Amino acid sequence: MTIVTSPAKNIHSSLTELEKLLHNAAIRKSKPKVNIVQNENWTELRIAAPGIDKKKIDISLNDNVLQINSVSEEEKELKNGGSYLIKEFDFGNFSLEYKLTEKVNLDKIDAKYDNGILIVKLPFKNEEELHKTKKISLK
Repeated sequence: MTIVTSPAKNIHSSLTELEKLLHNAAIRKSKPKVNIVQNENWTELRIAAPGIDKKKIDISLNDNVLQINSVSEEEKELKNGGSYLIKEFDFGNFSLEYKLTEKVNLDKIDAKYDNGILIVKLPFKNEEELHKTKKISLK
């Protein structure tokens, strides 16, 4: 007995194998939703990443580029022995990059993962740090 029917089920059942592969590949490569919040002291990235083990999230900084990556293994078999009719999301595979300005204090970047939201705080340098002059001596 069918309790809920989905028009998408009919669409998926009529797709060729190649179309199914392309459809699934496009979904796996999707980027997470990101909210960016800012005030006079910091910018904060709030990244929707539900169901991801925080050990699978890698955050790095290279040449003022903030890189956020997550890679997880695709579920090979369902625990209950069923099979997918529609699979519209995966847990974890994404890659984001943000070019940071000189205004960001790179030494004080902070990140936490709470209730499926990855929060990366990018504090700004204060005025003294921003306009710091470095003396160069002549030899």
